[in-house]
Amino acid sequence: MNAKIHQIYYRDDQKPLLDQAFIPYDNTANSRPEWREYHVFRTEFLRGDWQNDTITGYVSWKFGSKTETSGAVFKQFIQRNPGYDVYFINPAALVPRRFANIWLQGDFHHPGLIEITEAVLQQAGMRIDLAQLQHDVATTLCCNYWAGTAAFWRKYMAFCEPVFQTIEHHIDPELKARIDRRADKLIDACYRPFIMERLFTTLLSIDRSIRWLGYRKHTSAWKRWLAGQAS
Repeated sequence: MNAKIHQIYYRDDQKPLLDQAFIPYDNTANSRPEWREYHVFRTEFLRGDWQNDTITGYVSWKFGSKTETSGAVFKQFIQRNPGYDVYFINPAALVPRRFANIWLQGDFHHPGLIEITEAVLQQAGMRIDLAQLQHDVATTLCCNYWAGTAAFWRKYMAFCEPVFQTIEHHIDPELKARIDRRADKLIDACYRPFIMERLFTTLLSIDRSIRWLGYRKHTSAWKRWLAGQAS
């Protein structure tokens, strides 16, 4: 099985930090920074050059520091476990122990996230009670650290694209203003990336036909971060 994983960088000073096991992805143009990785996902998916025998992913330049795992180890994990639709590694493996699901965790750190997202989903014709979803350590992913088959990518984009299109073109100015305001105390980002990165785990929750496998690792970096959040 061929694992073709790209690592996104958007500044030249990030290039020395890239993992040699990944393929550098030049996003220095960064034309839609408000969407973070989803803009890259969408751009590459719409190119249409997808091979059925390849596991494809696009991860951020922070992959190593957040997961404390090398690209080589992650690719070996994929290659040693054939037959799944998607593989992922969650750096915040302890988060589900504090929250019943990834949306409750998100709403705690980005107030109003659930209300905003459900309004968008409803406008897109998707009715999901986000607060009632159940996520555990095995199914939760807090970052876009995943790679999947072409078939999975088609499912993922079919699920995410209506959300993207609704935010871009079909919501009222008041809701759009709420989405575009700063959502985090530490990160200068609006609500868009925090919505989109949680759709991965949501898709796994509602589509039980997807064969997924998560790499389990409780990293010391995230244990320290969570200890700081609890104090």
